[in-house]
Amino acid sequence: MKVTMPDLSLRRRFDSTWKYGLVGGLVSIPLTIVSSTWTGSTLDQPPTGILVGAMLAGYLAANASRRAVNAGVLAGLVGGVPASGWAVGGLVGLPEGPIVVWSNPLSEVAFLLLVTAALIAFSMAIGAVGGFLGGWLSEKVRSGRTQGIGS
Repeated sequence: MKVTMPDLSLRRRFDSTWKYGLVGGLVSIPLTIVSSTWTGSTLDQPPTGILVGAMLAGYLAANASRRAVNAGVLAGLVGGVPASGWAVGGLVGLPEGPIVVWSNPLSEVAFLLLVTAALIAFSMAIGAVGGFLGGWLSEKVRSGRTQGIGS
């Protein structure tokens, strides 16, 4: 009996979904910062930057609609973690001091973890929508090119 080792090469693990998801997420970080700065509030998490980054990821990874959505979700995760950290930091009062006087550490930590999880889930949902839209746009562009060549 021959035992084969799974292919653990870097290329195999770093497929297009991960690669483009990370690219889209890294693009969404400065866009989210600019959007948050534009609104003038550290507690806002504008989904525009995450949506654009996820659309880019979905567009680039659009071999199939599932891959585009997966890349968008990853872009939402990568872009949403810093945005969530920024929003939770604003709740804690890192830049200017606390907004709320904290009195019960256990419930406050649970609340902050819940807020962080909700913001990251929101970012991933926006990323899924952006990935789907990016994949759809990629298919439309590809089908337009194919029709234009044959005519």
